[in-house]
This record gives sequence, C-alpha cells and structure tokens, in this order.
Amino acid sequence: MPDATAELERAAADIPLTRDAREILERAAQVASARGSMLLAPADVLQATLQLPRSLAEREMQAVGVDPQSVLPLVRANGEAAGSPTLRQLLLNAMREAQVLGHYQVDSIHLLLAMLYTDSPATAGPLQQAGLTLYDLRRHVQTGTAAGAPNYSVPAPDAALRRQPWPSLRGVFSVSPFFLGVVGIAAFSGFFLWTGGLPGSSQLLTITFVVAGWIVSLCIHEFGHALVAYLGGDRSVATAGYLSLNPLRYQNLTLSIIMPIIFLLLGGVALPGGAVYINHSALRSRAWSSAVSVAGPVGTLLCGVLISVVFTVATSARWITPGNLEFFAALGLLGFFMALAVVLNLLPVPGLDGFGILRPWLPYPVQYIALRYGAISIIGLFAVLWFVAPVRHVFYDFVYGVTAFGGIPTGLVIAGLINMRVF
Repeated sequence: MPDATAELERAAADIPLTRDAREILERAAQVASARGSMLLAPADVLQATLQLPRSLAEREMQAVGVDPQSVLPLVRANGEAAGSPTLRQLLLNAMREAQVLGHYQVDSIHLLLAMLYTDSPATAGPLQQAGLTLYDLRRHVQTGTAAGAPNYSVPAPDAALRRQPWPSLRGVFSVSPFFLGVVGIAAFSGFFLWTGGLPGSSQLLTITFVVAGWIVSLCIHEFGHALVAYLGGDRSVATAGYLSLNPLRYQNLTLSIIMPIIFLLLGGVALPGGAVYINHSALRSRAWSSAVSVAGPVGTLLCGVLISVVFTVATSARWITPGNLEFFAALGLLGFFMALAVVLNLLPVPGLDGFGILRPWLPYPVQYIALRYGAISIIGLFAVLWFVAPVRHVFYDFVYGVTAFGGIPTGLVIAGLINMRVF
C-alpha cells in the first residue's frame, strides 16, 4: 500500500512543528495512505486536525462558535477540489501565519488558518460553510475575543506559542581530538606521578599534569559560556565551534591559552582567558546575559568540586601514601588553581565574569566605559595582586581557605607549587 510518510518528511524537513502539528500530519499521512495515495492533500490534514482532541485548533473553533464535528461530514462530502496546494505549500502558508502572529513554531491553529486560504478550496469551503472565517479565527487567536464580542482582557490563547522554544541540542555538541589529547596527556602524567614509573621526572610530570588539567578546565569554562549563550538565543556559538571543547577555535589563542599557561608557570596566577565571542544582542534577556557570565565560573567550580571529591574519598579511604604523594600534591595544586580562578573571575572588575554578571543591568554609558577600559582594569588588578603585599596575602589566604574547606590540604598545595617551582 502506498505510504505518504516519505512526502511528509520531505515537506516538513525545515518547518518547526509542535507536537500537536506533528501528530496531525502523521495522522493525515495515514489517511492518505488508507485512500491509496502517496500524496497528502489539504483535506487529509483537515480530517486529521478535526480528529485531534484538545488541540488549539479545536479549542479555537469552539470559541468562535463552530462545532468541529460538524465540519467533518462537509469535508468528506466536498472531496478534494482541483488546484489544491501541495503539502509543502500548505506548510509554508502555515509557517507564514505563525510568523505573522509572532509564533516560533507551527501548531494545529496555523494549519487550520492555512486551510482557510482561498487556494485550498477543498478545506476552505467546508470550513466557511460551518461558519468559520479566516478573519474571525485569526482575531480570536490574537486577542482571545471573537468579532463583535467585548474584550475583557482575557489572556490570548496563543501565549504558549509566543514563548521562544528551547533550541534543539541534536548535533550541536562535539568533542575535539585536541581536547581528548589534552585529557590523555593529563591522565598519562597523572598515572606516572601516582606509580613513580618515571624516576627523576616528577617536576616535568607535575608541570605537565597541572598545565594539561588547567587547559581542560579552561575548555570547560568556555564551554559553559557558549552552552548557556546557545540556550539563551545566540546560535553563532555553535557555528563558531565553541561547543566542541576545542580551544583552537577560540578568538585569540594567545590570550586564551598561551598567556594563562605562562602566568601559571611564572607566578601561580590562574589568569582567565578571553576566549569565546558572545553576541549578547541575540540573547533572550538581560538575565540570560548575566547567566552566560555565571556559566564559565560554574564550569570551573565543577572541576574544582570534582577534585575536592577525589580528596575527600582518598582521605577517608587512606589512599594518600608516601608513594603517590607527588600525584596528590599536583592534584591539590590544580584544585587550588581552580579555586583561585573562580574567586578571581567573580570579582566585579571590568573584563572579568563578575563584572559580566552585573554589566547588563548597568546604564549603557557605564557599560561602554567599562568595556573600553576592561583590559586596563585587568592589568591593574594583577599589578595590585603582584606588587601590593597586603592585598596579595589577603587574596591568597582566602583562596587557601576555600581549598581547605574543600578538603584539599594546604601542605599538599604548597608541595605542588614547590614541585613546579612556580615561585
């Protein structure tokens, strides 16, 4: 028996459909197949629409005084008139109705509106005979009132369709070979630190383990920014490759990876890297813009929490022994850098994520000045941490307190710093 499903998939491939619209079209394909056709006709879609209970199309027909069940005999009696649009044209008309009404997806109501077009006589005729007009139906969808009826400020029935839907995450994420390679390097160096399999190379292994682990955390940090930006409406982060955990796709590799590593080796400072470009004008709201800035430190925090859990388990299970002490010193140092990065990034200084959280809520002149002089602010902050001893001591003591709270012994962090010879 002919199957109309293939035509449905082709015609609706690029049309965003709600669950109700998808169910209607799948029922229409069954109706078309039952009558021996591989092509869906508008009459098939209308029959399927009238058979779906509690859809928006059914509720709107009843709201304007039309009984959906009274239309079905008229459709069957009318048959399929010549010159009816193809399924593809019907869906494009429905999509046009959705756009005009400010909706983000095609629903049963848009299919019904498209079937009232004059180029679909097989459906427009029976619907008009039943008392349904395009003007009355569209008016009620927009305002919640029928023509000639008073408006009592009833919420519009299409309120749900006016909310921008969550974007599809299918095919958006990927894991780059570069990221997997860095994870492998961290695992390799960590294994030999634990086992002592490469005698005399503890310094090199510690540096390798900490730097590789830090690059992994940077990738997760920036992935957090990009993921929330994508969910918030900025689709450009996907096309730019920011959701692939590949630091090579970042805007500026020097500022994003190379400089943070150099600062890590020279001064034990977890320098944040300005990596992914976010189109804040594409985001849904100011709250989403703030959430994008929060997401990066949250990603780093999750890495730190994972290290904290390892130390908690290792301490309770007595895994830390003289034979693997260098591994736990390196891991403790990495956890310290995670805590330092979170605390540092959350400072409300222009150029850091802490200021990014506040920025959307500030007056535009303040935002402009802050963005223009953001680089100077960061340089000034690091100059203070580097040269002003009292500030540096308070800052680092606080970070040491955070790591100690997370179960990472301060002594192991210092041992890790010594093994790296950062100072």
